[in-house]
Amino acid sequence: MGKHRLRSLALLPLLLRLLLLLLATDASAPQKPIYMVMVPSLLHAGTPEKACFLFSHLNETVAVRVSLESVHGNQSLFTDLVVDKDLFHCTSFTVPQSSSDELMFFTVQVKGATHEFRRQSTVLVKKKESLVFAQTDKPIYKPGQTVRFRVVSLDESFHPLNELIPLLYIQDPKNNRIAQWQNFNLEGGLKQLSFPLSSEPTQGSYKVVIRTESGRTVEHPFSVEEF
Repeated sequence: MGKHRLRSLALLPLLLRLLLLLLATDASAPQKPIYMVMVPSLLHAGTPEKACFLFSHLNETVAVRVSLESVHGNQSLFTDLVVDKDLFHCTSFTVPQSSSDELMFFTVQVKGATHEFRRQSTVLVKKKESLVFAQTDKPIYKPGQTVRFRVVSLDESFHPLNELIPLLYIQDPKNNRIAQWQNFNLEGGLKQLSFPLSSEPTQGSYKVVIRTESGRTVEHPFSVEEF
């Protein structure tokens, strides 16, 4: 049955496959401590991830530390897991932000009074990708009306994503900035904003222009007309 489960896992896509890190050198020997950690082989920076641990046949209290290691340095994920009996436990952690996709070592250390194990496995850490866009409450406005709009950020699974927006501005038909916001957060992936048009604005096509934290520019058009 165990072989069948491992064979099934090997057939899963990269996104779903689990890395099984056996940290004991002889798991089949009776009463020998067994340590196992299960973690996705693909991790997303800035997104909550989950690792699960199995501890069996413990004969002493052990402390577990997990970190990500690369040529750029080490990043501790958590250090507060202490185990003194058989246990299956899952815990959440967040991979720090990354400017690019990177192969890293997922390192697990288990340390007790008489035993100490350290194992590594390679994981792919993908930088945070988000879908950022703006929506106005209508496509055309009259002079003197208030333009109401919202900025939305979603992750790759289309879940709301908290994100910092360094710059957002409104551009008129003459390419002038007539309103501007800087360094605001999208709490719950959403921010509602508004600004009033003057009684005699330049008529034509306007833009909501967003500069994201990753450097991308997103635009949303609307018009101001006397109708």
